[in-house]
Amino acid sequence: MRRSFTLIELIFSMVLISLAFAVLPKVLQISAKSSITMLKEEAISNAIAMMGWIRVLAWDERNTQSDEILIPQEYLDIYRCPVWDIYRAGGFAGSRHCRHKIEASSIGPDGESFPNDIDDFAGYEKKIANSSGTRSYVLKIQVRYVKDFNQTFLTQPAGTSSDVKMVSIDVTPLSKQRDIGGSFAKLTYFSSNIGQVRINRVPWKRP
Repeated sequence: MRRSFTLIELIFSMVLISLAFAVLPKVLQISAKSSITMLKEEAISNAIAMMGWIRVLAWDERNTQSDEILIPQEYLDIYRCPVWDIYRAGGFAGSRHCRHKIEASSIGPDGESFPNDIDDFAGYEKKIANSSGTRSYVLKIQVRYVKDFNQTFLTQPAGTSSDVKMVSIDVTPLSKQRDIGGSFAKLTYFSSNIGQVRINRVPWKRP
């Protein structure tokens, strides 16, 4: 019965151990980077989908009750619905108007069970994780009125309601924070007060 290794076996074992120590850390490093990349791609994709949902909602819940352009408390003169006319600058007969001088509402959830306008998402947070919890992150949404702009987008908050709402989605990891750090992506969308597009409906006439 043999009790020792031959020289060839010993050399072969040393070569295998050397390869393991040389290759294994790189494999683990590549796997960790792949996992981080996957988390970022998934999180950004979901943030884009969330923003797409917000974009199709009404600018204000009062737009769901009327197709009029709402009246904010702060505005530039070029966006103003004047008291002596029902059309805003650039408007024309048959276009959306501000005949009844309906004011824009304040930002925040309105108590509905399902969002029906942009500002229902103010302060909303959506936590997402896979089944094992190895990829988890949170989408933090903020909605606020910002100062009206003519040519350049402005992010300065307005004191009260204005003609422009800024929606931002901040993507922050919950897992792998040591490798990723804090927030790694932010999406921003500007929505203007132009009224809600509605399709005219004609009642079905039975013969």
